Amino acid sequence: MSAMSEELRTEQFVMSLRGVVPYVYEQAWQSVLDGTPLSRTALHRGPDGLLRRTLRPEVRFRLQIVDWRATRAAVQDARLAERLAGECATGLPLDRAPLMCATLIRRSDRDWTFAWRYARELMDRQAGLRILEEAADAYAVLLRGGTPRTAAARARGPVAR
Repeated sequence: MSAMSEELRTEQFVMSLRGVVPYVYEQAWQSVLDGTPLSRTALHRGPDGLLRRTLRPEVRFRLQIVDWRATRAAVQDARLAERLAGECATGLPLDRAPLMCATLIRRSDRDWTFAWRYARELMDRQAGLRILEEAADAYAVLLRGGTPRTAAARARGPVAR
């Protein structure tokens, strides 16, 4: 772990989902993050020792997908707790965008666990909750065959339908 990642505080959301289509879910997240600098932000330490934000030209949101269906529920729960604790202890590398990681864990044929972690320097908990909501909305739009609005379009205001 680098010295820069040791100082990074993270926020972590874990939620249960049902009947997810993983690659559509990843696409929904990408559509939400495309219109905002969140997914392109990295940090570097300036000569004064303070952290500075830099924006990368383009960054792909990566959703790690794992399948634990062959494992008993009690073992899954233990593995999840271990995984989440390990992620928190490891930190996030500050100099690489995005300053977040997400994992979608298949626990049964229909049940999934989604774990998302991001740097608090990137956004606060309230903004994180908004991103989760926007990703859920974008996912629903994609499942209906539509095209989700980007965050930039949402910031400009309502769109005529």
